[in-house]
Amino acid sequence: MTSNRHTMPVAAHLLLRDDEGRYLFMRRANTGYADGQWSVPAGHVEQGETLVQACRRETIEEIDVDLAIRAFTPVLIQHKYDTDGEERIDVFFRADLPAGSRARIAEPQSCDMLAWRQLDGPPIPLIPYVANALDMIVSGGGPVSYFGFDE
Repeated sequence: MTSNRHTMPVAAHLLLRDDEGRYLFMRRANTGYADGQWSVPAGHVEQGETLVQACRRETIEEIDVDLAIRAFTPVLIQHKYDTDGEERIDVFFRADLPAGSRARIAEPQSCDMLAWRQLDGPPIPLIPYVANALDMIVSGGGPVSYFGFDE
């Protein structure tokens, strides 16, 4: 058995849809990573958490929306070679905003604006790996995507 197995951080991302068919985007601020660029609610999976539990936790922490575990539908797995030279796995889920719920900035120290847009017309500038994932989802390009690797 080898002890030098390749490991990668895993993050869960949410495509939250409102009753008009628009999706929620967040503009990053004051984090040191992609500040001023748009993304979706997301965060790293913590030890002992499932992918869906992580996505649910991050959704509560970032936009104060509490979704049932069964509300999350996986739509894409992306293997990326990030700008910092690290490989990561990103899992994208889709869920509907519950009736009567309202998203708000719950972490103003890391987000300064929210916007509801269509997936094929997101706010700009969009973090490149998120743009890649959305392109795959919108085009129906398959359940797995790669970003940042030489073709």
